[in-house]
Amino acid sequence: MKMAFTLDDLPLWPMSYPPAGYTVAGMVDAIIMALDRHKIRGVYAFANSWSLLKHPEFKTIIESWTAAGHHVANHTHSHIELNDVSVEAYIKDIELGESHLSRWLAKAPQLYFRHPLCYWGDTREKRDAVRSHLSDRGYRTVDVTSWLYEWRWNRAYRNCLERNDDEGRTSLGQSFLKFSLAQLAYDDLCARNWFGHDVVGITVGHPVPFFADIADEFFSTLIHAGVDFVSLGEAMNDATYAQVASVPTGKFLVLQQKLAEVAGKPFAMIEPHSQGLFDEITELGVGQTG
Repeated sequence: MKMAFTLDDLPLWPMSYPPAGYTVAGMVDAIIMALDRHKIRGVYAFANSWSLLKHPEFKTIIESWTAAGHHVANHTHSHIELNDVSVEAYIKDIELGESHLSRWLAKAPQLYFRHPLCYWGDTREKRDAVRSHLSDRGYRTVDVTSWLYEWRWNRAYRNCLERNDDEGRTSLGQSFLKFSLAQLAYDDLCARNWFGHDVVGITVGHPVPFFADIADEFFSTLIHAGVDFVSLGEAMNDATYAQVASVPTGKFLVLQQKLAEVAGKPFAMIEPHSQGLFDEITELGVGQTG
């Protein structure tokens, strides 16, 4: 299985600050070190720029990311969702993100954009207007074929941190690695069945405490299981990705799931044998939002 890893919400998960014992810079550094240890190069981070206005010192975090050989892409300024706002407001937010991120966007081999939550717009008019704007600005729009759902684990993890529950933290790590292998394989199979050929997948992680702590073991586990991490550019060479943002959709689904849903042939989001575990982790994370 070939997979391009990407990162969303550099330098900070929207409006959610790390708990005691963690810093934004420390979490990003941990992910950088994990990528370097496993020779995963040129990773694109889809960045929001809102935090750079509140915390100008966070610019050094993005500098560290690019200094490590990775790239920056546009993820809007404030992580607004196209389905919730007007086209004009959304395009203004894209442009604001571009203005604040311009020095790093210019260094990347390709100008990429990812919709927050991968929402393409809930109407054809929104979809078409934003797609046209992005094309005129030279962006290629990137979606995801497999969520890691590590934010669900992160919520449960933060509850363990607050209780000083080291055993619980260890258990969450083990369950995440098990879940990730099953979910990536399931999403790969669904994409192959839907598109009719092998697809170089695209997945995404976030700079949150849980993923920062598990990243090294996560990459090691997947590589040992046969996952070949490749560049986003190699993944985007697949004609499959021309179908990104091709239909209006208001559901939180990965690429092949969106297309199947619109075609009236939906399939499960979560690998069926992992649904019970997923529900359990969700319940353990009650009370946390980031």
